[in-house]
Amino acid sequence: MTMVAGLVMAGAAGPALAATHHHSRFSSTEAFAAWSSKVKLKPGQFEITTRYVDVFQSGGRTAAQVEQDVAKCKRVSGHLRCREVSFSFGFSRNLTASQASLDRKHLLSAHLDAAFKLHTFVHGKPPSTSKVTVAADWTGTGKIMHSSGVNSFHSGCVHFHDVFHGRNRKATATGTFNKIALGNARQALLATNTDSFTFHRC
Repeated sequence: MTMVAGLVMAGAAGPALAATHHHSRFSSTEAFAAWSSKVKLKPGQFEITTRYVDVFQSGGRTAAQVEQDVAKCKRVSGHLRCREVSFSFGFSRNLTASQASLDRKHLLSAHLDAAFKLHTFVHGKPPSTSKVTVAADWTGTGKIMHSSGVNSFHSGCVHFHDVFHGRNRKATATGTFNKIALGNARQALLATNTDSFTFHRC
């Protein structure tokens, strides 16, 4: 019985250990922006709210995610000390052309206007959900910067090779978060990236 079982297991493992070769190409476009606002609570203490918006497109599909981080801060001996009050996250997939658009060719502009189910986490309390509408517009500025590189990994019978090419451009961005005007983003960019993967196992 032991010998038969061993032969069956060896036969089953054979296809899994067979040589494989896989090649794929992945292209994406992204628009990112971050906003921060500060509200004074009392002398030496204030609350900082940071919001992030990320729109990305790949394989003909467009999605977006938003984050909101709220922290209470104070200065102690000249140093800033902050404690997170809440963290919120929302994701929306399969956005339509009217909800989101990105200029992949020239990195000149991007647009988002979509609703998100926001999940909020507060320490010591159960998670809560709410619905928010986020709108944002990007305008590319300055020169387009190019980047490229190669990542390679080889160990025994496994070989992985990745060649990537990217372009990015600084941008300005304005937006609203549930009709709250965010003003000008403190950080914004438009970017594209293309990866060519090769995976081989002997």
